[in-house]
Amino acid sequence: MFIGITGYNHESSAALVDKNGKLIDFHREESLSRIKGDKSFPRRSIKKLLDTNNLKVKDIERVAFYERPLSAFLHIVKEASLHMPRSLALLTHQFRNFNRSSVSCYYDFAKSFKGLETKLIYSDHHLSHTITALAYSNSKKDICSVVVDGFGDRSTASISQIVDPTEINELWECPYPVSLGLFYSSITDYLGFAINEGEYKVMGLASFGDSKSKSAKLLRRLMDWDSTSNKIISDMTYFDYHVSTSNSFSSKLEELLGPARNPFVQLIPGDSDFQRCADIARGAQDLTIYLLEKIFIHAHKITNSRRFLFSGGVSMNSASIDSLAQLPFVDEIIIPPSPGDAGCAIGAAFYCYIKSNSYSNLNISKPSLFPSLQEIRNDGFLTEQIIHNEFSILERDEDDAFLRAAELIGSGEVIGTVLSCSETGPRALGNRSLICDGKNKDAVKNLNTVIKNRSPFRPTAPAMRYEIAEKYYKLRPEIYDCYKSMSATCKCLDNNVSLEFPTTHVDGTARIQIVENNSSLDKLLSILEPMGIDILANSSLNVSGDPTCFDLVDGLMVCSRTKLRYLLSDLGLLKRKA
Repeated sequence: MFIGITGYNHESSAALVDKNGKLIDFHREESLSRIKGDKSFPRRSIKKLLDTNNLKVKDIERVAFYERPLSAFLHIVKEASLHMPRSLALLTHQFRNFNRSSVSCYYDFAKSFKGLETKLIYSDHHLSHTITALAYSNSKKDICSVVVDGFGDRSTASISQIVDPTEINELWECPYPVSLGLFYSSITDYLGFAINEGEYKVMGLASFGDSKSKSAKLLRRLMDWDSTSNKIISDMTYFDYHVSTSNSFSSKLEELLGPARNPFVQLIPGDSDFQRCADIARGAQDLTIYLLEKIFIHAHKITNSRRFLFSGGVSMNSASIDSLAQLPFVDEIIIPPSPGDAGCAIGAAFYCYIKSNSYSNLNISKPSLFPSLQEIRNDGFLTEQIIHNEFSILERDEDDAFLRAAELIGSGEVIGTVLSCSETGPRALGNRSLICDGKNKDAVKNLNTVIKNRSPFRPTAPAMRYEIAEKYYKLRPEIYDCYKSMSATCKCLDNNVSLEFPTTHVDGTARIQIVENNSSLDKLLSILEPMGIDILANSSLNVSGDPTCFDLVDGLMVCSRTKLRYLLSDLGLLKRKA
């Protein structure tokens, strides 16, 4: 057995791969700690892997950390030292927190899981991303990997040629501090959203913006592609993320674009500052797409590949993927369901497996979107007491529960789901979801702004079967797998009724989900389609700002804190009493 972990810098996680090259378990630390974006040493996640799968330390052959801690530490220090005295606070912070950074990984293993520290190895950050994406590809050889993120070890973007899983050669990199990921995070911060959390809000806001506006065009000053050197270039005077612990952008950015938005003032369409912010978001999105296209063009040039893996935090920019799929040399783009740093635990675990000399027949099995072995069935005293006091069980039989849930959806209700195993990635795909009729505007509004308490400019994803999606959207076969994990938006067909769906962005696009056969949503849709409902609105089961629900107790808590009344679970269909 092999374990991979991430932590300390971004969301922590742990993954378990068996001796046959199969991902059998994966957990994000925030799911267990209930701390949004928890980046601590993933102690709970590792313990969950061991306990759930009845493993001891002696059963683990190797453990891999997803990056090389000292390399990452030294690159940040080296860059900051070039900007003294402005960077003094950052340098002081780095050295004061040295023992609490990822360099303490060995010590934390020794403290919490005695014996595992002796089996610890380290993977390159972008290699972990690459192997995570490779696991989800049907082909495991002769493919190109593109990684674009904020920062990892030494670089912020890379291109690698994959000969096979044992031979992955990096051919190009974008050195820190120039970073497309940190640029987008800086604009996220400027627009008043939380870094590493609010980037998807910028994507939603961008659909309201105008690419021809003055604000959008000003963004092009910040970064560009040098076709002579084949490098991303950036005017770093607009940014402070490489010299400051608290500021991501400099005062010069405010001189260019105007004052940064107050994060404590709600952003609502029609308000005085809304269009300026939307135009800035549009400019950031346009620049991101432009630079990603340049990276992919260069990747094709140096590898001659037509099939691509795409990972790293920037690959979560689902609004850019449709444009990449239209590049004339692209036959396929594969994005893992958890392409950010949390998903790197999967790549790190497979890195252990690949580096092992114990198995001559190397085989990396394509993981499920719901990999955990354990079905989340809560039969503990706490769960029983909550259900007894606060809920009624409408249906216990699974088939009856699904039928009743479908009838409620048909009548305009919103249903929460806590079914079987949780999803790998950050996007709920039906097992930890809030769902309703995707064409019912009142139901979608209730889900989005009343139950979830989300900003009104952030639409909900439509989920449907492939044959239904073909009726409404311009699907691209190059990114078919991306649609399964909500990793790509697509355009509505011209003059199509889908343009009026409440799940459609104002710019005529939607981040669709094509449901997998035999999944929970597939089962619901098989009941709903004869009733005239062929699209479900799907959002994660949580209150805005909280981690997605992990188990039934979390789902019950969402009901108690919101106006959600119904929960479809492994125990049956539940209804809140009050």
